[in-house]
Amino acid sequence: MTIKKIVTLFLCILSIINCYSQQYNVEGKVIDKSTGKSLPFVNMIVTGNPQCGATADIDGNFKISAPVHIISLSFSYVGYRDTVILINTAANDIKGLVIKLQEISFQIQEVKILPGINPALRIIREAINNKDKNNPEKVHSFIYDSYNKLYCTADIKDATDTVNSLDTVKTLHTHADSVSHRHHSLKRFLKKQYLFLMESVSQRKFLYPDHNYEKVIASRTSGFTNSPIALLAQELQSFSFYGDQINIFGVDYLNPVSDGGIKRYYFIIEDTLYSGKDTVFVISFEPKQGKYFNGMKGVVYINTNGYAFQNVIARPIREDQTMTINIQQQYKFINNKQWFPVQLNTDWYYNTSIITDTSVIDVNKDVINPEDEHNKLKVVSTSYIKNIVLDTALRKREFGRVTEETEEDASNKTDDFWNKYREDTLSKKEKRTYRVIDSVGNKAHFDRILKWFEILGTGELKMGWLNMDLNKIINFNDYEKFRLGMGFHTNDEVSKIVSVGGYGAYGTGDKAFKYGGDVGFVFDPYNHIKLDFAYQQDVVGAGIVSFYNDNAQNLLSTEYYYNYFINNMDKMKKETVSLTFDALRYFQFNFFGDEQLRTTTNSYMFGINNDNATFLTNQYWFTEAGVGFRFAYKENFVKSPMGMISLGTKYPIVWGNITQGFNNLLNGGYEYIKYDLKISKVFKIPLAGYSSFEVLAGYVQCNVPYTLLYDGKGTYQQLNFGNFPLAVDNSFETMRLNEFLSNRYVNLFYSHSFQSFLFRDKHFRPQPKIVSSAGWGTLANPGSQYGITYKTMEKGYYESGVEINNLYKSFFTSIGIGAYYRYGPYALSTPIDNFAFKLTATYSFE
Repeated sequence: MTIKKIVTLFLCILSIINCYSQQYNVEGKVIDKSTGKSLPFVNMIVTGNPQCGATADIDGNFKISAPVHIISLSFSYVGYRDTVILINTAANDIKGLVIKLQEISFQIQEVKILPGINPALRIIREAINNKDKNNPEKVHSFIYDSYNKLYCTADIKDATDTVNSLDTVKTLHTHADSVSHRHHSLKRFLKKQYLFLMESVSQRKFLYPDHNYEKVIASRTSGFTNSPIALLAQELQSFSFYGDQINIFGVDYLNPVSDGGIKRYYFIIEDTLYSGKDTVFVISFEPKQGKYFNGMKGVVYINTNGYAFQNVIARPIREDQTMTINIQQQYKFINNKQWFPVQLNTDWYYNTSIITDTSVIDVNKDVINPEDEHNKLKVVSTSYIKNIVLDTALRKREFGRVTEETEEDASNKTDDFWNKYREDTLSKKEKRTYRVIDSVGNKAHFDRILKWFEILGTGELKMGWLNMDLNKIINFNDYEKFRLGMGFHTNDEVSKIVSVGGYGAYGTGDKAFKYGGDVGFVFDPYNHIKLDFAYQQDVVGAGIVSFYNDNAQNLLSTEYYYNYFINNMDKMKKETVSLTFDALRYFQFNFFGDEQLRTTTNSYMFGINNDNATFLTNQYWFTEAGVGFRFAYKENFVKSPMGMISLGTKYPIVWGNITQGFNNLLNGGYEYIKYDLKISKVFKIPLAGYSSFEVLAGYVQCNVPYTLLYDGKGTYQQLNFGNFPLAVDNSFETMRLNEFLSNRYVNLFYSHSFQSFLFRDKHFRPQPKIVSSAGWGTLANPGSQYGITYKTMEKGYYESGVEINNLYKSFFTSIGIGAYYRYGPYALSTPIDNFAFKLTATYSFE
């Protein structure tokens, strides 16, 4: 072989090697042709070469590579028309390609699938069997950083179509032109900026099974100097798709990839992709017809490497008609060890009118509903998870009861700090949003408005160096009727340690003034360590039990309505010293001592037997010492500028009081020990609603006046014109006021609220609820009680009822009706008298 041939052969080999080593790349973005919205997880292959494929990321961005020149790309996506795109260039690297896919009607057809036939079920079962292994929160421990962004904008439909439809009505031209102008003005505004924008950077650490802590180290909110909602983006979306119930915006939806979901959803394999040696199954899901539950529809990408989620797209299908929610999640295999979410997206579309005066008069109808214009307020929340570290050396002692907090200087971070965590620098639109909304917020005093929300949370209005107690302005009970008053305390402007305050009130029913004052020493606001000295000249409910830090006194609790029914009150002069603090992680304590004088306001007299005579009195001196406590196992808190905010607990909450009365100490005239107990728990039953249990029990040892005994907690009132009584949770709806008296008792209250699936109207969402209550009690010294009539509950008191709540819902309040029936040993002789009919007024943020 000549040298020329050898050289020629060598050059040919080099050419072949170069040809096969050459890499051709195409980068771009996939969007919806109609809306321009990015499409996540779109599948694509080099046409004719299925081994050369890729999947767009959660933001629709893609990059596909091949060893040969790419002539065309084939795109496929559930719910969209398959599309082939020709590549009209021979360049090695193509960037900035925008692919527009056309949406088609996507509906899983109801088909008859025999057991073992549907191949998707086998894959779903494998995913269920591997859920614990793939669930990030079932691994030993992890830490990560999260960059979070949330913005609010609007999708405005052009008013041109509406205007053109009115061309024949000349008298309406001017109004139609005005509508069109406002539409175009708003669209131009939203093209340049968002309505709202916020960012945050947080660091999270987790230790199995339930030790969690997240700290916001940077936050920025348009219009505000200090970010008031730094954790909002994280709180509005689920961290992963592995729970049996997926919580979206406070509502639980049944996960299709769960033991309960596999029976209630249809599954179809829509596509099969290849990722190296692994296969990715694209499986769509939708609730079966005839199944009524909070369900979703969407697509899951299941990787055969552990049968784990690689991508998730889901949308609740039984949401409020005014709102649509879409969630997308992307997972990656971290360190070849664990699948972990790396990006979480949640979009909310509120079908509402953005411009209040966009209604257009039509010849056939008075007003066009603004919703017909398809104006949608849109909120987009995105979390990018990075710097993931698995199997860390975290220990239990590193976690406390605070699970979320924000650094004090979180709102003062520099651009250099932010750019370390942002996926990209701020766009022109985002920069303009901050500039414009910050200017508006400064002029409109957004920070001052935020203070009003803090006032609602704390119940205190700051007025210079004084805080006004808003809870004392107006109250109501059946004895005082309307109670009008005012209370003040000094705040941090005077001292962060010492607080001095007082109040005054007047009852329109008893026509009497009340007042009180206190001095407090706050040693640790976050652990509630406080020493108080107080004096009161007021009234107190006779036979009523109260507990330290009891949520029944929350204004949003229907148990608060019980105060409206109290009609038996004693006058009281009281001096108290108390020490409150949190200890042992889940306990809150209130140690107290007091001296008080109580005087009855009705005909009741207490009889004191002395030799052969009985002395009757309606005044009683008590000297007491005791402790009240609250125990909430594994209760977690958010540490905020407003103090410690409870996130609740899934375990029962226990309250208790132990009170010792002393005879001949100071003015005390009665020796006794009093024990009080309350246990409360709400159980969530998947697909069935919520069950609530409450136990109340008490025991007074020794002979004491009515004021220290226990009434029956009845809330019955006669139904008549102009008076429709309210239902009160955890009370006896058919029991008359002050009907029973005990020195030892046990009350049991149970209720179950069923989920409402049949009706999801904006205002009409009837939700049935069953209630049942029982009580037992005894009275040890009935011969000492004079001037009143009462019964005792030795035989047991029983009642049951049905409520239909949410008959009318507006914002977070709803109205319903309830009917209750009294039966058993204490049933009344006239059957109709055993019934009680009431209104229900509840609060819900769903």
